Amino acid sequence: MLWLNYGLAGAGAASLVAEGLTAIAGVVLVVRRTDRSKWEVPDLSTVKRLFSVNRDMMIRSFALLIGISFFTRQSGVLGIDVLAANTVLLRYYFFGVAFLDGFATAAEQLAGRAVGAFYRPAFDRVIRLTTLWGVAMAVFVSGAFFISGPWVVALIAPIAETQELAHVYLPYAAIMPIIGVIAFQMDGVFIGATWSREMRTLMLISLACYFAAWAVLQPLFGNHGLWMAMLLFQGVRSVAFRLMLPKLADRTFSGRYPL
Repeated sequence: MLWLNYGLAGAGAASLVAEGLTAIAGVVLVVRRTDRSKWEVPDLSTVKRLFSVNRDMMIRSFALLIGISFFTRQSGVLGIDVLAANTVLLRYYFFGVAFLDGFATAAEQLAGRAVGAFYRPAFDRVIRLTTLWGVAMAVFVSGAFFISGPWVVALIAPIAETQELAHVYLPYAAIMPIIGVIAFQMDGVFIGATWSREMRTLMLISLACYFAAWAVLQPLFGNHGLWMAMLLFQGVRSVAFRLMLPKLADRTFSGRYPL
């Protein structure tokens, strides 16, 4: 599509074709690599549970996307220069997620295995180790952001006004990994343990707190207030998920939680 001059429509069509080909390739692999004689009609209760988990995770993902998209929208309300600076600094958020998502993935896999085996000591060890190493990595990443910030901003944003604003708000983006690391870790744990309903509810609560904080802080402090609201969004996720964890673990490993 790049050479056909279709513009944005071409980019959308290319994405659709890529996703479609990926889906077709997946179906072909499943058909060719599995024993079709062992295929059977799934139990309806299992299918219902599957779609329930998928629904909750979709709502959770939409809530996170809404929060980030709203941040970008409000940045534009504050002016083009602020929008440019915040967009540059949001790259730090996504870069930090890329570093910390490994711990979320590890927590998801290992926590899910411990829940499936109904073995609480392994689950507690997963929480302890992923917390320790996740926080350590978050501190390292935040330190790297503080040190490399001016150079990276200058590299991404050649306009002097954008660089100046980005330097002002850099500390907010730099401490984001520390504020959000537990939220990333808990996402993995909740997904692995299939606590999707609680994950969905806590994410919506965090989003509501974010909007409430924005309504108060941005009119008072401008872009500083917007960044404070975003940090609160990540912080509420971290605290709420972590506080809910012991109750859910007790219920799951006592056999009173419907897996």
